[in-house]
Amino acid sequence: MATSEERKQRIAALVSELAEVLGDVDESLGDCWLDAVENQAIEIGDAVSVELTRQVSQRRPREKEANCPQCNQAGHYRQMRERELIGRRGPVLISEPEYFCPCCRKAFFPSDAGDRR
Repeated sequence: MATSEERKQRIAALVSELAEVLGDVDESLGDCWLDAVENQAIEIGDAVSVELTRQVSQRRPREKEANCPQCNQAGHYRQMRERELIGRRGPVLISEPEYFCPCCRKAFFPSDAGDRR
């Protein structure tokens, strides 16, 4: 994993490239120039967050079995399935393994087990 400084340098390089591609900021996107720049940056940041989440979810390892969150019995891998989740930055379509519990006769996603409050 990259160090914090390496990560900052890489992000700065990507932002420079992005700023060049996007060109001048449309000042009508805010109350003033700085507001317009920040609004554009927020929109880009949200899009980056959604895309990064989508890509990382596709690389997630799948196991042959996962424990059912209801009965804790072994469920069997069924398929990769896309589903929309609501993240902190808005809706994101992710791909994740779906499992089936033969005891409960229900499909489940292991990532949901940590969502219980």
